[in-house]
Amino acid sequence: MAPERVPGPVVPSRAQLRQGPLASAFDDPSMERYRTSQALRRISVLQVGLTLVLVTVPILLYHWHQTDPAMPLWAFAVAAVVLFIPWMFVTGMCNGSVSGIFDLRDAQLDEIERQDRDAAYRTAYRALIPVTMVLLGTVSGLSAAGRGIWVFWLVSLFLCALLGLPQHIAAWRLAARGDADAAQADGPSRDA
Repeated sequence: MAPERVPGPVVPSRAQLRQGPLASAFDDPSMERYRTSQALRRISVLQVGLTLVLVTVPILLYHWHQTDPAMPLWAFAVAAVVLFIPWMFVTGMCNGSVSGIFDLRDAQLDEIERQDRDAAYRTAYRALIPVTMVLLGTVSGLSAAGRGIWVFWLVSLFLCALLGLPQHIAAWRLAARGDADAAQADGPSRDA
């Protein structure tokens, strides 16, 4: 009796790999306008600015409350909600503009997207080494000077950067690739 023939591995298409609730959101054609190089950079800068404000304002409110007890504590909650809602929206736009490469599993990404994600992680963590050294020096100097509120602010800001930096680097890398692709599509310039 001849053995049964087993079919070889079937390579799934990109559409088959990208199945699930997250994948369909990232492949939405309406997101294309957020994938242009200018939009990627604008969204990334906006998200960094909102993160800075989101970290700074509650710490300043806390410091203000410590110096002036008449300041109401409910202001913390109001500030958090008012700042957190636009931050979530812009973070979602930033994540969607890089096609969700940090949220999807490896099997759902193609080779180029995996390389983009890995390169963004490598670049981000290489950049964080000097930032960490500067932060440690600054924190030790501020601690010695008795400025604890600034230490708390710097450490909070550093943790936000640690979590968000790979996504921003991916956005800037994709924007740079988009600029290079556009220049290549235009062909040689007529000025030369």
